[in-house]
Amino acid sequence: MERILSRLLAIGFCLGGVVAGAADLPGAGDDTGKTVVYRDTFGVPHIFAPTPEAGQYAIGYATAEDRPEQLLMNFLTGIGELASVAGKAAVDSDLRARMWDHYGVGQRKLGELKPEVLGHLQAYVKGINDFFDAHPQDRPAWWGDRKVDDAMILAWGRLFLYNWSIDEVFEDLERGGVKGNYQKALRGSNQFTVAPSRSAEGAAILAVDPHLSWWGPSRFWQLRIHAGDFEGSGVTLAGSPYIGLGHNANVAWAMTTGGPDTADVFELTLNEDGTKYMYDGNWRDLTSREVTLNVRGEDAQVHTLWFSHHGPIISRQGGKAYAGAVSYGEEVTLEAWHLLNMAKDYRGAVAAMDTLTFFPQNIMIADTSGNIYYQRTGRVPRRADGYDWSRPVDGSTPASEWQGMHPASDHLQVLNPPQGYMQNCNIPPDAMMVGSPFSLDKTKDYLYAGPGYGDQRGGWTQHRGARALELLHNDDSVTAAEAQAYINDIHPFGTDRWIEALKQADAKHGATYASDPNYTASLPEVLAWDGETGADSTAALKFYYWKRQLKDDLGGKSLEDFGKGIDAFYSVVEDKPAPPIAVSDEDLALLAQTFAKGMARLAADYGSLKAVWGDKFRVGRDEASWPVEGSDSVIGRTLRSMEYAKERDDHTQWGDGGQTSTQIIVLTKPVQSWGYIPVGESDRKDSPHYRDQAEKLFSTRTLEPTRWMAKDLVGHIESRTILENAPK
Repeated sequence: MERILSRLLAIGFCLGGVVAGAADLPGAGDDTGKTVVYRDTFGVPHIFAPTPEAGQYAIGYATAEDRPEQLLMNFLTGIGELASVAGKAAVDSDLRARMWDHYGVGQRKLGELKPEVLGHLQAYVKGINDFFDAHPQDRPAWWGDRKVDDAMILAWGRLFLYNWSIDEVFEDLERGGVKGNYQKALRGSNQFTVAPSRSAEGAAILAVDPHLSWWGPSRFWQLRIHAGDFEGSGVTLAGSPYIGLGHNANVAWAMTTGGPDTADVFELTLNEDGTKYMYDGNWRDLTSREVTLNVRGEDAQVHTLWFSHHGPIISRQGGKAYAGAVSYGEEVTLEAWHLLNMAKDYRGAVAAMDTLTFFPQNIMIADTSGNIYYQRTGRVPRRADGYDWSRPVDGSTPASEWQGMHPASDHLQVLNPPQGYMQNCNIPPDAMMVGSPFSLDKTKDYLYAGPGYGDQRGGWTQHRGARALELLHNDDSVTAAEAQAYINDIHPFGTDRWIEALKQADAKHGATYASDPNYTASLPEVLAWDGETGADSTAALKFYYWKRQLKDDLGGKSLEDFGKGIDAFYSVVEDKPAPPIAVSDEDLALLAQTFAKGMARLAADYGSLKAVWGDKFRVGRDEASWPVEGSDSVIGRTLRSMEYAKERDDHTQWGDGGQTSTQIIVLTKPVQSWGYIPVGESDRKDSPHYRDQAEKLFSTRTLEPTRWMAKDLVGHIESRTILENAPK
């Protein structure tokens, strides 16, 4: 109780919506010139500070306050010491961090940062350390008394962002028939932008919607800031000092997974003892570095890492070594994020991409001048013709060496397309809009898309991309409310065609199940389903049980392959009518059979056929959960994309990935924005913001106004903290 009282006295306390001691207008009155963290009614920090350095200090302080353990765990991951806390399961993660020397690169690059960026970084780190010094009880025991240092921030940024390219290395290796020791991360995203010409708001609109795991390092943290010329709203990762996704006063930005090819594997021939490799007719020495990993609960492990001039050796097999070459070798990302956060219009964002330090992504930009812009960005090597760069290539010859990097001007990009909209939901550039200016035959394949992007680098789309295109192409006056509805749409594209296929299956084979009460009671409801995966829908749950049963019974054949005669995603891109459904009689029989089995399974799980979608699919944390809407890959991903964890004993499945930080941004002056995260801002179990967004926002698909402008925050302040030690 004493600690709670002292905290209230320190920060002021809420009395009927007014915070004792606070100015009438946040950042004004007695708070002018001070560094103040106001918390809104969802616990999101609104930082008002006199300088960017003071603002960065406050970001570091507030992040440590909300996510103390996650923040320090992220740093351990970046520097390759996670196994000291997480045990042997983290050894491979640590080896990767050491192999690409994220911490070492960070230490070497500190002296090369621009003074302004270095000042921001140092202020951010000071804010973190000052919080833990003032609150030692919040410092995990496993961290000890060490200080966070500047290079840890750079190492963490490299690890999280450049892992996209490191994963490409292991994918190339496996395509070559060599097993790689890695587990690919769950990554996906949605984004769209609408030009003023198609916006009812008279301004551009941008949708930001990354899809990652809800737990671990990819959990986003919300912030709003006004600190000199550093101001804006959005989300970032614990350990990252700038807004990662969101907007400033003039520019908004979104990113989705998918981009050019930024990594390769080189196959090397080894000598007998495996210490040399053949290159240009001569033997070259492999270099080595010994690393010691402390592993919780076990003895320390000593590993020897080997390197060629192409990069680290990631595998050895039958007298061959495989070197992973990532184009970001000695790069860090911080200056690019600084440029993006400080951009005055889309050109400032382009300048950030010109650094070639952003990870491979689709980046969409909108600004208050009415521009919308897209670039498929990344650091892309110039490669020699005549090689299959999607697999290991011969690394013994200078002919296969990279020939520098493509400038950003070579990347696929478009400014203000005549269509007046763009979307990229992890689909190729040709499927971004009807009449896309992009096609694979107009550019190098490795600039168009990395080989891990799909079996084909172009000429396809999927549920989310098709649905986004369907909605945007048919709406020439998008409102802010419609944009929020679109990014949270819960209608899987193409369900009408699957329902038609089921109807055909019943017409041919339904007599077999005429005496099955589960089949006969469920069929009319599914045939009449509106396609919405709403929390109260019984038909949606029945449709799910049918598709899940079909998936289970297909054995080695995928739902995607089975559905090729039903799904017609690319017809939307071509703006053509979908072709007739083409399903064999054998497959129609399977559809009817799996429908009967699925309905029996549903009745057995819930004791009746009356269960609704929200009875099974939930969002929550610890012991509490609420219904959640939106489907996963079983019935086709909705734009409100969800990943669900393994089924529990009560047959519920709780969300554990998908939408992580959804935002809609309208580029009026001032900018308007809305957003949410899936669970809550705080990791403190005694905080009201531990899971409040799960219940009040995420479950109901309600995007909350960010209230990032001071006038909009009035009346919504829960607490106020003055940071006396912030830089002046």
